[in-house]
Amino acid sequence: MKQVMFVELGMEADLHGQDVTKAAVRAVRNAIERNSMPGIRTLVNGDTSKMRVHVRLAVPADAESLDQEAVRAVFPYGEVTIEVMPGGMLAPSGIFLADKNDRSEMIYIVNAAVEVGL
Repeated sequence: MKQVMFVELGMEADLHGQDVTKAAVRAVRNAIERNSMPGIRTLVNGDTSKMRVHVRLAVPADAESLDQEAVRAVFPYGEVTIEVMPGGMLAPSGIFLADKNDRSEMIYIVNAAVEVGL
């Protein structure tokens, strides 16, 4: 990315089921869902495929099972790259719910930093 124009941060969790993809998708949505960037179309001369999006995800566990295509699908425009690193948090929920597909009592919390630019 030549020029970063915006950086948005998000955090979310999967309370039951220990699904790192679900937590990551929620974190990315949390980072971008209350933003509007109408000027970006002017900066890319109307061609939103020229927009660059770099997503950094801090995941606490099961990084190998993260579905990056599901995360990429959150973004309607641009060339999306994803970087996964250790981080986030595991926290006990205090309850195991088999009907929610729990594998343990842990809550998976993922942090996201989303850069948008050219």
